[in-house]
Amino acid sequence: MKRIVYGFAALTTAAWLFGLWVDPPAMNGRGLSHEVFYWNGILAWGYMAMAIVIAARPAWLERATKTPLDELYRWHRTIGFWALGLSVFHWLTKTIMAPVFSLMTLEPVPKIVRGELTGFDLFWSQMRGFAVDSSIWATVIALVLGALVFVKALRYTKWLQLHKLFSALFIVLSIHAIRLADPADFTLPLGIINLAVTAVGLWYSVLLLVRGAGREKEVPARVTDVEVHESITLLTVKPEKPLHVRAGEFAFLATQNEEKHPFSVAEILPDGSLRFAVKALGDYTTNDVPRIAPGDEVRLEGPWGAFTLERFETDAATRRKELWVAGGIGIAPFCAWLQDAAERKAKVADDEAFAKSHPIAKLLWCVRDCADEPMLPKIEALARRAGIEFHIVESKKSRLKPEALFTAGVPDRLALCAGAGLSNAVAEAFVAAGGSKTAIRREHFDWR
Repeated sequence: MKRIVYGFAALTTAAWLFGLWVDPPAMNGRGLSHEVFYWNGILAWGYMAMAIVIAARPAWLERATKTPLDELYRWHRTIGFWALGLSVFHWLTKTIMAPVFSLMTLEPVPKIVRGELTGFDLFWSQMRGFAVDSSIWATVIALVLGALVFVKALRYTKWLQLHKLFSALFIVLSIHAIRLADPADFTLPLGIINLAVTAVGLWYSVLLLVRGAGREKEVPARVTDVEVHESITLLTVKPEKPLHVRAGEFAFLATQNEEKHPFSVAEILPDGSLRFAVKALGDYTTNDVPRIAPGDEVRLEGPWGAFTLERFETDAATRRKELWVAGGIGIAPFCAWLQDAAERKAKVADDEAFAKSHPIAKLLWCVRDCADEPMLPKIEALARRAGIEFHIVESKKSRLKPEALFTAGVPDRLALCAGAGLSNAVAEAFVAAGGSKTAIRREHFDWR
């Protein structure tokens, strides 16, 4: 995704410079301001369209970007803020660049006398005023919506519904993008980029508003079992049609009248059912999920993600050492990893053959209190069956010291599924001890 994001900026800038070379602007304040407006406007427009495509979650998204969805949503947040920042720059270009413009003369605007306009000419003329005025209040609304990202007290469902307004704003701003461009610009590369961005953004904006996100990978499902513990709810869901889910992937779940929420798949059952471990961390997971009952209909979307065991397997020639670190409910994908490894081991004729095809792994689980973890017995049993060394750290007794993990040696690979604080601390300690950044795999928690 990084190549796409920075590649778009480079391509847009190159197209803009090519346009300046082919059709040089008048060297005065008005001509220069138009070109700066055009350049930063297309950049902002492109990043807004990218953010909308990610939010729409088309089935091809991970494959085309070669980036797992959890990481794509981090890019969604980043490029969304870039789009807002560039929009403000676009809006205030004349003010920001006033010192430069003051050194130039303003080309006088010729007074054009037209006859009475009718039909399409009248409509097109009137659209200019709307294109200008609507862009101002659309930018203000977008800034307000962007600020709501930091209001954690806002219920996730309400926040997500408000967030969809970006799609409506894109539709409105498309008039600004097309109407205020010079017709001659559409014959140049930058104008073609503008048209392409507008078409793609409009398509996925409409899909988001009409169909919702991820519809291509959505299937009806039914809840078959629910286990409610103090802070963990274990949900078993049976999709109407089989889904090819790999250990470590995640899916979105939606109950009636609720938006879809992402949860890691903790277990893949023989009949195709999926078991999710849901931690009470927010309003929905605390109040609504424990009330789900067997027989309830849900919508299931997935699978997504690339935090899979296959990414960490090695060949027989080089058996690697790995450290897997989970924080709290971050144990869910590792539970699926252990289940998959245990099943594979059971199918291998001897331990030596299994050892050649699997890494030497150690799983570390950081929890507050073992007594509050209903999955602990299952994790311990799966680790024994899979031949994976398992350790648990209770923060109520002693907190984990990340640097101490690597005093006896640095593993070849590191897998992390925890909150940002713990994941960052362990990753930094791993790199400081001599580990490679490219040997780190992460499942990201915080998308909002």
